[in-house]
Amino acid sequence: MRCGRSLLCAAVITVLAGTLGHGQVRKGGIDETGPYDAVKDWLKPIHEGRIQCVSGVYADSPNRIILTTEVEVSANPPFGGCTPERGWPNAHSHFLLVIDGSGKVLEDWSQWNGLFGFPHSVKINQADPERHVWVVNRDAHQIHEFTGDGKTLVKSLGEFNVPGTDERHFGLPADIAFLPDGTMFVADGYYNSRIVKFDQNGKFLMTWGTNGSGPGQFKVPHGVAVDADRRVYVADRDNRRIQIFDENGGFIDEWPNIRGIVHVMVAKDQSVWVLTGTTNRLLKYDRTGKLLTYWGTESRQRPFPGSFAGPHQFTVDSDGNLYVADFRNQVQKFIPKPDADPSRLVGQPH
Repeated sequence: MRCGRSLLCAAVITVLAGTLGHGQVRKGGIDETGPYDAVKDWLKPIHEGRIQCVSGVYADSPNRIILTTEVEVSANPPFGGCTPERGWPNAHSHFLLVIDGSGKVLEDWSQWNGLFGFPHSVKINQADPERHVWVVNRDAHQIHEFTGDGKTLVKSLGEFNVPGTDERHFGLPADIAFLPDGTMFVADGYYNSRIVKFDQNGKFLMTWGTNGSGPGQFKVPHGVAVDADRRVYVADRDNRRIQIFDENGGFIDEWPNIRGIVHVMVAKDQSVWVLTGTTNRLLKYDRTGKLLTYWGTESRQRPFPGSFAGPHQFTVDSDGNLYVADFRNQVQKFIPKPDADPSRLVGQPH
C-alpha cells in the first residue's frame, strides 16, 4: 500500500494495527451495560420465590447498602408486577432494608413500618460524620431522619398523611439533597411543584417554584442534587429537562430534551450523572450540559441482568460499584469491567 502523507491512509493503517495486530477483533455486542458487568441474581430473597420492588438505594459502604422498597411480590407470573399486588393477601412490605456486598439482607427496619406510605428515595449527607439516613416518605407526605443503625427516629418533617403547600407540609415529596453544612433541599414533588429549603436543623428557610414549564416552574420535580458551587440541579421530570439554580432559587440554566429524568447526582469531579426512566439510560454531562456518554438497555417484559425495567435511583460505593434501584427488577449491582474506560464510570458522589 502506497500512502505517502495521506491522512486517510494514516487512519487506515491505525485501524489495521489496532485490529489485525492483536490477532482478534471484538465482534458484535451493543454495549448493554456500558463499562460495567452486572451481577446476576445479586439481591438474595427474604422469602423463597418472592422479590422486592425497590424504589431507592444508597451505598453507605461496599458492605452496607440501604434500600427502600414498596412491596414484596411473587417472582413468577402472573403476580410479578409490583404495584398491583400491594394490597393483596400475603403481600409483605419491607420498607427499609440493609444489604451486604453479597446481596444478603443484614437488617430489616420493620419497627418503622407504621410510618410509611411509599418510601420513595433514601440519602445520606456525604459530610455527615454520624451517617444519618434520610428517607423521603412520598405517600405519607413526610421526610424522616434516622440514626445510621436505624434504632432511633431523629426527626420528621411534614405532617403524617396530611398534604399541604405551606412551610410545614409537603405534597408527595420525591427527593432530598444536602449542602456540606447540612442545609437541605427537598424536591416537592408529585402534588406540589417546588423546591423547599431547610437549614441543618430542619427549620424552614424558603421555597421556590410553581406548576408550569417556564424558568423556575416544574412538572414533577423528581430529583435534586447540589454541586461544589452550591448550585442546585432539579430533575424536572415531566418537562423533560434539568433546571439549575443558585441556592436561593435564582434561575441559572436549563438543559432540555432529557426524557423521563428520575434521578440526578453530581460527582466529585463535578460531572453530572442522570438516570432516566423513559429511555432507561445513565447519562453523563459536563457542567455546561454537554452530553459526554451514556449506556443502558430496557427489558420490561423479560428482564435480564443489567437491563432496566423501571430504574428509579442509583448510588456508587467507595469501591466504585454501582447500584441501581430498578423497581420491576429489584436492585442491580454493577461492577466495573477490568478494561473499563474510567471516564464512563459513575464517579463518587460530591
